[in-house]
Amino acid sequence: MKQHDIAILILAHHHPEHLSLLIEQLKDDFNVYVQIDKKSDLVIDDLPQYTTVKYFKTIEVYWGHVSQIYNMDFIFRKAYEVGHKRYCMISGDDFPIKSNAYIKDFFAKNTESNFMYANPLPIKTWGFNHGFDRLDRYWFMESNNRNLVKIKGRLTLGLQRALGIKIKRFPITYYAGSNWINLSHDALKVVFTFLETNPNFLKKLKHSRATDEIWIQSILMDSHLKTTIVNDDLRYIDWEKGPDFPRALDLTDLEAILNSKALFGRKFSFNTADALFKELKQKL
Repeated sequence: MKQHDIAILILAHHHPEHLSLLIEQLKDDFNVYVQIDKKSDLVIDDLPQYTTVKYFKTIEVYWGHVSQIYNMDFIFRKAYEVGHKRYCMISGDDFPIKSNAYIKDFFAKNTESNFMYANPLPIKTWGFNHGFDRLDRYWFMESNNRNLVKIKGRLTLGLQRALGIKIKRFPITYYAGSNWINLSHDALKVVFTFLETNPNFLKKLKHSRATDEIWIQSILMDSHLKTTIVNDDLRYIDWEKGPDFPRALDLTDLEAILNSKALFGRKFSFNTADALFKELKQKL
């Protein structure tokens, strides 16, 4: 297998047409690692097969559940074992909005930097005690019914608050941000070393909620690599317009996308973004 400096790690669970288009765009210039939700209908043999692309389908993933952390950890380790200079995690609903050459040049010029949002808790815009209830309470997230999970979560949260039930946090300063991150090899080494020497850290997150947006930020901001972190995940995302959040991008976003300094766009709906993809492919 030809080894590239940059590994693109894709977390996927649906839309094989979009995932195939994404892989075709990336395959020639990056090593691509695709981790598919084990309970997904996606079939690996039906997806594009290239020597630079590896597929895995090993973990059942549930929204907000600690399985999201296990999923990230698994695919990071698979890429880390091969060894790359850069690891970029995206979802199967994303797409690059810069050319492959631009992305490679960007990271070649920023070899020591780690790009991710990493803001200290509490975060005012985060509900549930500005993020701390994600860590401090017991959540029961292992379900495919997201609405049921939300209802059950609010009921059990209220009960735990009333009874004073709290989980004792692992002793670290907590930071949070998007789980779409862009890490150096040294950064992943710090993460894995921390987990090996502090096994209770992930154990404390077993019943947490949506801490896939917290675990890596907290580890790295507590390390000597704190000064290498740039508070930017390099994603173009529309959290403002709705009706879904983030909003699925379409052709009306083309100008804003092209003017963005981001490297990847999130998120796209293959059914409504076909015209946008054609324009992007031409521009890239």
